[in-house]
Amino acid sequence: PTRRSSDLVGLFAQHLQVIQLVDRHAAHFSTVSRTIWEYAEVGYREQKSSALLQKELQAAGFKVQAGVADEPTAFVASFGEGSPVIGVMGEFDALPGLSQAAAPDRSPVVQGGPGHACGHNLLGSGSALAAVAIKEYMEQNHVKGTLRYYGTPAEEGGDGKVYMIRAGL
Repeated sequence: PTRRSSDLVGLFAQHLQVIQLVDRHAAHFSTVSRTIWEYAEVGYREQKSSALLQKELQAAGFKVQAGVADEPTAFVASFGEGSPVIGVMGEFDALPGLSQAAAPDRSPVVQGGPGHACGHNLLGSGSALAAVAIKEYMEQNHVKGTLRYYGTPAEEGGDGKVYMIRAGL
């Protein structure tokens, strides 16, 4: 085989390994997503959602720094050190007035209550799943660098990320 084809085979093997790591944790993080869906906490009030994601990442071996950027529900979970730095962003806030059962028709759980119309329950948990899989890949393959999960609150109308950026995160 040519050098190019052997590079492609190696790249395919790396992708396959990451996919297998994602598959290993997918059911668990699906449950995490559903839990955050049920919490349905609006921006800057996502205490349970933020705490759950922090707990999951800490259990997976990340060092968690909570309450960053003077935002009680913002956090950064880190693994490794040095360069390169890989950032994964997760959101977990719900929207006011959009309470919804997991049904295909309009069916509020709490009339006028908050809900996850934008899927931040999926983004927060799916990004955490990705971070865990990447971390495990880094460990198994002795990949150097820093991996960070940015737990960003109040994405919908609260500018949580802006405060994190201004804080240098």
